[in-house]
Amino acid sequence: MKKIQEGYQNEFYFVLEFNNKKVFDLNPMLYQVIESLFMNVKESSIIKSWRNHNPRVKGDIFIKIGKDIKTISIKKGSRNSVHLERIDTFTSFLRKQGIRKEIIDSYIRFHYGIDSSNSIVILSAKEYKEKYRDDIIKLNQCLSKVNIDEVVNRFILQGRLSHQSIDGIIYGVPNDFLWITQNDILMIIRNSIHLQSSGVHIGCLFIQPQSRCLNENVSYNKCRDYVQIKWYSLFDDILLYKAGILKNDTT
Repeated sequence: MKKIQEGYQNEFYFVLEFNNKKVFDLNPMLYQVIESLFMNVKESSIIKSWRNHNPRVKGDIFIKIGKDIKTISIKKGSRNSVHLERIDTFTSFLRKQGIRKEIIDSYIRFHYGIDSSNSIVILSAKEYKEKYRDDIIKLNQCLSKVNIDEVVNRFILQGRLSHQSIDGIIYGVPNDFLWITQNDILMIIRNSIHLQSSGVHIGCLFIQPQSRCLNENVSYNKCRDYVQIKWYSLFDDILLYKAGILKNDTT
C-alpha cells in the first residue's frame, strides 16, 4: 500500500476537524480561525470542508459556511516550499518587474550553478555563494526593489495560474497550530524586505533551483529547470509577528 505523505495526511486531519461540525463544536483555536474568516457567523452554523485537488490553486483545504467559501494553506515542519514554476516563466516575471537582462542572466548562472571560469563544472549552492558573493549581493539588491505585493500574490496567495487567493495559512496540526490571515502574510513579508543573506531571496522568501542534480540522477534532471520558493523562517516569522516584534514600517 502506498504511504500517504505526512503533509497530505495533516490536511485531511484538518478537514475532519471542520467538516460537518457546528461552529460551537470546534476547539478554541479552530473557532478563532472561523471567526476571522466569516463575518457574523452563527455558532449553530454547519461547516463543510474538503481537500483541494486542483494543483493550480494555492490552498490545501476549503471551508464553506452557507454560500461563503474560504481556502487555507496548511504548513508544518521546516524548509517549507511555497511555490514552484519553470525558470522561463519565472524570468519572464522578473522582466515584467523591470529587472534588467544582466541581473536575470546572473540569476540563471546561480540557478544552474554555472562557473564562468570552468564551463564543465556545476557548482553547488554553497560553492557558488562563496565564489560569486558579489554577484549575489547585486542580484539581491535588484530583487529587493520588485513589487512585493505582486511577489506575495504570485508565490503564496494566488499563484501563477489561479484566480483564487488563499485566505490564510495554518502552521501546525489541528490541536497545536499558528494562524495568520492574508493580510498578516503581506505584512510579514513586506517587513522582511531588508533581510540580509548570502542566499538569493526576496525578503524572507528564498529562490533556488528545485534541484541542481549534482549527482546526475536522470530521475531528477527535469528539476533543474524549475524554480522553487522556500519560506524557511515561516514558524519564527509568525511567532515574531504575533508577539508584535515585526512591525509594519513600510507605510
